[in-house]
Amino acid sequence: MTFVTSERKWLVVNLNPLTKYNVRVLASTKVGHGNYSKSEGFFTSGIPSGLPLNIRTTSRSASSLSFTWNPPDTTEQNGVIISYKACVSHSENEPCFQTFTTRERKWLVGNLNSSTKYFVRVLASTNVGHGNYSESKGFFTNGRPAEKATAETSSTLTFSLKIPSKTFVYLYVVAFKLKDDKEPTSSDSYENSELVTYVEAENSTNWKPYIAAVVTSSGVDGNMFVLGDGRNTDDPTSRKRRSTTSDYFNGPLEPGTSYIIFQRIIINEMGDYYSTDWSPSSKTSE
Repeated sequence: MTFVTSERKWLVVNLNPLTKYNVRVLASTKVGHGNYSKSEGFFTSGIPSGLPLNIRTTSRSASSLSFTWNPPDTTEQNGVIISYKACVSHSENEPCFQTFTTRERKWLVGNLNSSTKYFVRVLASTNVGHGNYSESKGFFTNGRPAEKATAETSSTLTFSLKIPSKTFVYLYVVAFKLKDDKEPTSSDSYENSELVTYVEAENSTNWKPYIAAVVTSSGVDGNMFVLGDGRNTDDPTSRKRRSTTSDYFNGPLEPGTSYIIFQRIIINEMGDYYSTDWSPSSKTSE
């Protein structure tokens, strides 16, 4: 195929995808033409054969989920990725109830229900067309937070917990002492292994969220919880029970100090969980 033009550009169409084509050019004057340039090889694009990778959340709340992902493997992109299409559904195989097309690898999905699992999948596109969707991956929105404490003393704060209406195995009540009114990162950002005991938090130079109590689904007796009441609770995941000590101590609070709490709800024996948002800050009396 040849093309004669007075401009220095040429759009070649009707080529095969994923094919190498060699191009060379010569210049002409009124007198005649010169020699061809050295041949240069170029590959046409195809649709991506690879799938977007590592879909994950960067933040969540009771009404939103923020996602990001990695591009397909470079050997399976088959050209320049020009856009992504993300989809959210209520189950792995259901149709999308919301989609989003973007050049960036991120998506903030809003207007979602609290304490609900949603499934996300993503496909990539080149200028030739789009590839297949990745496998769906499920994520929970946060639960709604406990409200501000309803009562306080110099060493305790009384909260009304948000007991899940759906089946759960147990929940952690996690507390955090505010320093200089500086709030911690979002509740969902903490892995279970990062949540410490009251004693560990008290002895830490950098204050950390601590597990004040564990509430099993069978042990729910109303929704009122007194933070700092001095009681002990056992971790239901512990295989060996100690007769004289318990895993978590709901230790006394400091006078005139602000605290916030969230709940970490374990929904099955496999350890899947979601969290509530942090509560508003509440202050003990002087």
